This record gives sequence, structure tokens and C-alpha cells, in this order.
Amino acid sequence: MDTFIYGIDFGTSNSAVTIWNATTRAIVRDDRIAGVDASFMYFPYTTRRIAPALGNAARQRYVEDGMRGRFFQAIKTILPNTSFTQTIINNQDYTIEDLIAIFLQHLKARADTVTGQDVKRVILGRPAVFSAVAAEDELAEERLHRAARQAGFEEIHFQYEPIAAALAYESRITRPERVLVGDFGGGTSDFTIVQLDPARQGRTDRMADILATGGLPVAGNKYDAATMWHKVTPVFGRGATYDSWGKQLEVSDSLHRKICQWDQIVFLKDAKTLDFLWRLTGLSSDPPAFERLTALIKENQGFALFQVIEAAKIALTTGVTTPIDFDHPQIPIHLRMTRSQFNRYTADLTTQITTYLDQFLASAALAPADIETVFLTGGTSLIRSLREEFITRFGADKIRDGNEFTSVAEGLALSAPLFFPELHH
Repeated sequence: MDTFIYGIDFGTSNSAVTIWNATTRAIVRDDRIAGVDASFMYFPYTTRRIAPALGNAARQRYVEDGMRGRFFQAIKTILPNTSFTQTIINNQDYTIEDLIAIFLQHLKARADTVTGQDVKRVILGRPAVFSAVAAEDELAEERLHRAARQAGFEEIHFQYEPIAAALAYESRITRPERVLVGDFGGGTSDFTIVQLDPARQGRTDRMADILATGGLPVAGNKYDAATMWHKVTPVFGRGATYDSWGKQLEVSDSLHRKICQWDQIVFLKDAKTLDFLWRLTGLSSDPPAFERLTALIKENQGFALFQVIEAAKIALTTGVTTPIDFDHPQIPIHLRMTRSQFNRYTADLTTQITTYLDQFLASAALAPADIETVFLTGGTSLIRSLREEFITRFGADKIRDGNEFTSVAEGLALSAPLFFPELHH
């Protein structure tokens, strides 16, 4: 009987599972596990404990149900958050481990249908840094480990996601290369410098080949938040004034800051906030804007609006202008955004990433000229302004692309011999 090991890339935005056959020393290709699944989870409102909808199906159900239940996106970003211990869904307590275990179980079940076995060995991807605070970083990995155990795995190993991406790239090259891997997801931007060599593929100890790893928690979701802040919040009254005892005062932007994270909007649905908005509707210089903001909160439309914002960001990776159209009857939004506007809105984020990159290279005592190849992976790597920064530093001829969404999962499977050498004699 063949022996299998799973590679699971549980991502902020998307997740994937791959299978390594340790007996034949090859990746198992199968349509049932090809591609990625959105890292979404949706619990419809009910009085009993039920299995949530997962992946792309979760988004569909959530929208069909009028966005009334509990919807989770980017659960991975909660892992290092010490203040999050549990949440109540339909009168039941769920820890962060419970939620992630449900998703890992779903990925495991899909792979089990391919192998026909209850596979207990897994290599899980993790970012180079969950958090810059060491204790939070440790907590995040422990929680992910517990979730994997809960999902039915017994032998659990972690691999840095950018290293996994590098190993996926190594399977395609013919000569040694010193490679900078940039893995840009929804939650983190991770970097690794690694010495790759097709002749060393499948070796069990590659630690000496990893020259540097690092990362920062700035990635795709923050680009969406910046678009919301600069482009869309004026539609909801940012910058408006209101009458206070005969004086015109500017409305504080604290509410508008909160709506830049769609999952925080639900917390504004309290009597005090809604009463304040009702008063602003009467007293402000832009009553319709505050009616729209009230509807956004009451009708739970944050997620749907951010889907439109994300789609605009993606459209600008290929086009130079894009509409931002939102058709909810109480929240009609019809804007246009150009790529140069988007670049301006997000310039500070791109600068944060490139400043980190420059420091990262300097601390590894390497110059851009010392890097032979730059391998970019993850959906955020397609943002033009960010990509231009890499071209400026390294030259267009050095840039290579991964299969943006599945290279990490593939590299996790290719990591199997490193973690289970006893199976590869």
C-alpha cells in the first residue's frame, strides 16, 4: 500500500491541499484537489450546532441568505491575536482552533477521497512571520498545530510558505540559482533568499541553503482597506461637517476608519452608534451619505462591498481604469478608479513593503546584483506598482512568476522528504 503525506496551504484568502506519494516519490495530480478554495466559512443563523458552508460555497450561501449569519474571512490573521480566545455562534462556543480545524478537516477529506486512506501526516505552511512579537508568533503556530490535530492529523510539521514556493520553483529549473522568493498573500508579505539547485532536490536537509527569511503583515487586505478609505468613504460622509450649537464641525473620521475593515462593520450595529448616525443624518452637510452609512451597517453589506473593491484592485492589474459599482438599493455607489489613483492611495503600503525588502537584503549582506532570480507568488504580487519596484531593483529579466495561487501548496508536498526522511530510503 502506498504511503501519502499531505501538504496544506491554509491561506488568508485561499487554501489548497496537495498529496505526496512517499512510495513513488512523486506529487499526486488529481482534478478533485486541483486549484484553490477560498478560505471562507459561513454559519447560517440557527438554534442548533450545524456544519458551516466552506470555501466558495460559503460566500454564495452568505449572499443568498441576505448576509445574515456569521461569515468568516481571513481567519488566519486572528491566529497571533492573544485577545481572541473564542466566539459564540448560534449559542455555541468556538475557539480559533475549532474554526480552523473545520477548514483543515474539509481539505483533508478532499484529499482522503483521492488517496482512499485516512492520512495522518501533514506539512502545514506558515508565514515567515505571523507577528513581529515572538510570543504572538509562537501562539499562532501552536494554535495551528492544535487545529491540525483536531482535524485528524497526528504527525504535523511546519514549513515556511516562501520556502515551499521556492521548492516548487526549483522543480522547474535546470541550473543552480540564488533566488529571492516574495510570497504576497492577503495577510502577509513574506521573503526568503534560498540557494536552489535541481541536483539537491529531494535532499532531506536544506537548512544550509536558506540564506534568510523574513516578512511583514502588510499585503492584499490592506490594499483593499486603502481603496475603501481614499475612494469610497467620502460616499459615506467622510469629510462632511455638522452643525453643533451654531458651529460647523467636521465629522470625526473614527467611524470611517472602522468601516475600512469589512469584518469590523458588524460591531457598529449598536444603539449608540446608530443613534449618532441618525442625528448626523439630520445635522450634517451630507444627509444622504449618513443614510448610506446607516444602511451599510444595518443591512450588513460590508462583505459584499469589499468584494467589489477587491474586484477593482484585480481589474487594475491588467487595465488602467475600472468601475466601482455597488447596486444595493439603499447604498448606490458608482465610481471610477484609475490605476494611477490606486497607486497613489496605496503608495505608503508599497513603500512599507519595499523598505522592508531593502533592509532584508542589507541584513543578509546581499545586493540586488547578488540575486539571480526573483520568484514572485501570491495574488498581491500582481499589483502593478509593487511589481514595478521589483523590476526597478532587479531588472525585468530576473522576474519569474509562480502559479500565483498553488505554488506554496505544491512546495509543501515537495518538502515531504525533508520532514519524513524515514519514508524515503
